[in-house]
Amino acid sequence: MWSPATSPSSTLSATVSVKESPRKESEPVELFIDSADVDEVRRAAALGVVSGVTTNPKLAAAAEAGSFRERVGDILACCRGPVSVEVLSESADEMLAEAAEYASWDARVVVKVPMSLESLEVIHKLERERDIRVNVTCMMASDQAALAMMAGASYASLFVGRIADMGYDADAVIGETAEFIERGQFQCRIIAGSMRQTADIRRSFLAGAHIVTTSFELLAQMAHHPRTMETIAEFKSAWDEARKRGELS
Repeated sequence: MWSPATSPSSTLSATVSVKESPRKESEPVELFIDSADVDEVRRAAALGVVSGVTTNPKLAAAAEAGSFRERVGDILACCRGPVSVEVLSESADEMLAEAAEYASWDARVVVKVPMSLESLEVIHKLERERDIRVNVTCMMASDQAALAMMAGASYASLFVGRIADMGYDADAVIGETAEFIERGQFQCRIIAGSMRQTADIRRSFLAGAHIVTTSFELLAQMAHHPRTMETIAEFKSAWDEARKRGELS
């Protein structure tokens, strides 16, 4: 049974705090853009801070109509890192076939597989037998992430905003997952998604996420601070006044 007083995890301790994250300090952190909009991905990639892309069926449905394969190809063309593409099939055989199709498009395509008991076999076969990288998605608990790692997943996606919606501590879930990776020596990277505000991004990194995937809107908000704008305006005003007085040329 899950305890509502802690987090949605029953097998790992929920006492891991942000400061207790077991992630090694030397491990890199990365920012991904969560979008299926080619122009948006291109804008984000041009900033030099985004190293990958995650897509999902909802984002793809909201994007401009057209060939999904061509859209993924355009995204790959403007981003240097991995691009996650999610399977929609439900049976194991269909998921394997769909995953193989996506993986054939480009070596940088990572197949997103939603977490379920049935999908564990799919994850295992894709990673261990077909050498196809898998991003296990829609996870809300460290228990689920632990199973994904054991099955061989390259990425474990935790939905921070949705975890918080249930009243649980998303930081603790990330911390538990990071501890499990460390103790089990799994070659798996935590992707924190479902960002609702910039504070979620910051806290997810500090809690132990290797990667945070976010919308372009929140990425833009990260660069903005009203006090920064006030300070820039103040400095410019002082410079302009000095030039008017002839003190600067």
